[in-house]
Amino acid sequence: MKKNLFYLFALICSMSLFTACSDDDDPTWKKVPSQSISAENLSLTTNAQSNPNASVKLAMSDAQNGVLTLSNAVRGLDEVEVNVTVVEQTDGSFKFQGEKSVGTTTKAIADLVSSTTVKVEGTITLDGKAEVAVTTAATGNLVKKWMLCDDIIFGEKSSIAHAPFRLNWVSPYKDSEGQNEGLAADNIQHMGSIVISGIMTKLLKDVEFKANGSIIANYAKDVDINQDDIISGIFGGEGLPSTDGITWLTSPANLAYWYVGGDHIYVLLDIPVIVTEAMKDAEGSSMTPESILQIVEMVKGMSGAQIKELLGGILKNMGSDNILSKLDITKISDADIEKLIGYVVNGFPLSYQLSEVTLKNGNKVEDVHVYLDKGIFDIFMPALYPMLPDLDVMVKNMTIEMFGQPMPVWGLIEGLTGLKSLTEFEGIWKATTLFNVGLDLATGSLKVEEEK
Repeated sequence: MKKNLFYLFALICSMSLFTACSDDDDPTWKKVPSQSISAENLSLTTNAQSNPNASVKLAMSDAQNGVLTLSNAVRGLDEVEVNVTVVEQTDGSFKFQGEKSVGTTTKAIADLVSSTTVKVEGTITLDGKAEVAVTTAATGNLVKKWMLCDDIIFGEKSSIAHAPFRLNWVSPYKDSEGQNEGLAADNIQHMGSIVISGIMTKLLKDVEFKANGSIIANYAKDVDINQDDIISGIFGGEGLPSTDGITWLTSPANLAYWYVGGDHIYVLLDIPVIVTEAMKDAEGSSMTPESILQIVEMVKGMSGAQIKELLGGILKNMGSDNILSKLDITKISDADIEKLIGYVVNGFPLSYQLSEVTLKNGNKVEDVHVYLDKGIFDIFMPALYPMLPDLDVMVKNMTIEMFGQPMPVWGLIEGLTGLKSLTEFEGIWKATTLFNVGLDLATGSLKVEEEK
């Protein structure tokens, strides 16, 4: 009996030894980790800012091939699988590279981007650390330089169909006497579009959505807003002010990025770069780019309630004489504050509308209207209501110089909008059914030379 037990024990030991030897004899490529790699084990570089929630996973097919899965690594594409070729390195790591053309999944995206080429390269080690570089190149209707609309085109019933800046506002609000339903919002949207269009014309020349996801703009070197030009355009029908003599500068390529997701164009600001660019010429300031960035990063990690408490303290310390102290941050929900922080991290959603403009001479020009929807403004408006009485008093005591003569600001506003008080904004907003603000960008000039 003991002899039989000995033989059985010897057999088990032999099988265990054989199995262990077989594992050791497995080719190295089979030992490449197949689990998701993220956070401190992943060094990821992309065209734009990397998503902190990004992860990668490499599934080896054989010694020379595999599939790299990118999760939340490419803005606008939740998951991308790229076939890669793999080469084992002398240090035991594995180097890979590959590319894939990703088509669109919805009509809304197809309107703007037809496909995106995703290229990857990097290395992965047997202990589960990866370095990955991802570059993307988009093709589609949005990927081009768009000039700021250079004329105001009127549609039916004198409505503004195209303009550098467009405010659309519909509110069936009636005045205190129950009259003039919808008139205030209609007047404000009309005059606001014309006035701000005049300003934007002197500030911005064009915007380019580049294939690599960056946004480049040509903007005015010096801000020179002549209010007489704008007023003349309003009352005299002289159109937009001239841009003659303006020196245009080109923005750096790494200040802002774009991507398309769902039904929106997302604009992602690279805040560290923007802060550094803005502060580089600031002399004698107690704030440094590093200190500002520390504040930004701190805010990103705070809850909505914590951010409201912080802002409330700042507003309170401004003193009762400062009109901003009247803002009531408590009227904004914690969830909405966190939504705003999400926009900072993941990009601000812009709605869009594509159209083709037929000019008087028969030429056709492509136009894209990009705008912010009412939902974003709904977040702020309740906090503004307590400030309206003080703002009303302040505006009614202001004067501006127009054509060399002082003029009360309120008289101008009242005449153009029909408002009796800025406090009416609360009622107008609560009755609002449509509100958006945005820019019109075109592929060519909307101006048509008049026949002589």
